[in-house]
Amino acid sequence: MAAVWQQVLAVDARYNAYRTPAHPQFRTQYIRRRSQLLRENAKAGYDPQLRRQYLKLRSQLLAQRYGPLSEQSSFRAHSNSIRSSRTTLDRMEDLEEEPRSQGSRGHRRSVSRGSYQLQAQMNRVAQEERAPGSLVPTPLAEASRAMAGDTTLSENYAFAGMYHIFDQHVDQAVPKVQFANDDKHLLACCSLDGTISVCQLVPTPPAVLQTLRGHNGPVSDFAWSLSNDIIVSTSLDGSMCIWNTHDGRCIRQIADPDSAQMLCCTFQPINNNLTVVGNSKHNIHGVNISTGKKVKGGSSKLTGRVLSLSFDSAGRILWAGDDRGSIFSFLFDMATGKLTKAKRLVVSEGSAITSISARSWISREARDPSLLVNACINKLLLYRVVDNEGALQLKRTFPVQQMSHALGSIFCPLMSFRQGACVVTGSEDMCVYFFDVERATKAIVNKLQGHSAAVLGVSFNCDESLLASSDAKGMVIIWRREQK
Repeated sequence: MAAVWQQVLAVDARYNAYRTPAHPQFRTQYIRRRSQLLRENAKAGYDPQLRRQYLKLRSQLLAQRYGPLSEQSSFRAHSNSIRSSRTTLDRMEDLEEEPRSQGSRGHRRSVSRGSYQLQAQMNRVAQEERAPGSLVPTPLAEASRAMAGDTTLSENYAFAGMYHIFDQHVDQAVPKVQFANDDKHLLACCSLDGTISVCQLVPTPPAVLQTLRGHNGPVSDFAWSLSNDIIVSTSLDGSMCIWNTHDGRCIRQIADPDSAQMLCCTFQPINNNLTVVGNSKHNIHGVNISTGKKVKGGSSKLTGRVLSLSFDSAGRILWAGDDRGSIFSFLFDMATGKLTKAKRLVVSEGSAITSISARSWISREARDPSLLVNACINKLLLYRVVDNEGALQLKRTFPVQQMSHALGSIFCPLMSFRQGACVVTGSEDMCVYFFDVERATKAIVNKLQGHSAAVLGVSFNCDESLLASSDAKGMVIIWRREQK
């Protein structure tokens, strides 16, 4: 029943932003001590029903003391929850290169956790037999496995401690959080409050470096450029902004060509002067960020509102998902920026496709190009890309609570010769799930609990030492991998 204490701590952390506003250092000390006491009490073996009653009473007392917190409605119901997942990809995976990895002022409401540890409920399971035909490391891969740590997936993804909590967007959903490309400690998150936060995790304490202000409506999505010097963002105010990440300046604001809500965006991975955006009038458009103009021939129409976009690592195929349950593939002309519609897959009629992530390899010995998809059908879907036009074949499904919120998921960024390969997703049950996509049974590798609302966004840093997750009540948690 450790999960109940984690929920208690999540409630306390949620209200921590309102404690002693003139003395933020006290809030840090309070939440650390609270964590310590809860961990100690969790070992005492109290009756589970009493723990649940305590959680209920604690929530009521905090609400009486600080006032009720505003609840976020379903994103889809209010047209506010558009989320595109764009993971940090090894840009030339398809050329079989080695994956890249690397070994100011603070916001008054960021809550430093320092060495604070939260015991997440771990799913330590023995290695399961793989499905027939799945790829496993050969003896020739032993040296590479040793370099990667020679650990099981459960051991490698034993994220248990909270490194830090950011709550500057409290009471407004954070649909996306993303680490900068090939960076361990720089990340950004966008919010329905109309701003984007650029955060730095070192030196301690972690701090909000820049707050990007310029949109007049909720920010639906954003993307880092390959060099991390630019962020593009889309908003329900019908505009795309181009930001200088070093000084927080808005370089250019571009109106949607259709005068519609802008719902998602992604950079062309090879040519970062081009972005593709999706809007509420069912259209996608290629945009030249230097000129602010729409690319000739770079537009197309879907069957519904465009909620998610993802390129393959080579930038030759673009997938787009809409709120009618369809995924379209487009061929991208590298010379002209022209988009040509290729394939269409109906995942589930009328069920929104809220996130798409593409990857060339899942692991070093599982080289099938793959697509990871969140859909509002209570499932996370893994597809195999079966041809050079982006046609998809369903490979695996994983149970995830999702019927109304725009959830996101990611592939773990490092490829290795470990047995299995891992993906991470948010869920409406307020948990973060790790799945081994190669397991035939018992696919859950880890489950993190600590959020007090639906988990919308997830992102790894480049060396997988930290994981960021964001939720529908504005909290961003940075999780630290457990060190052995």
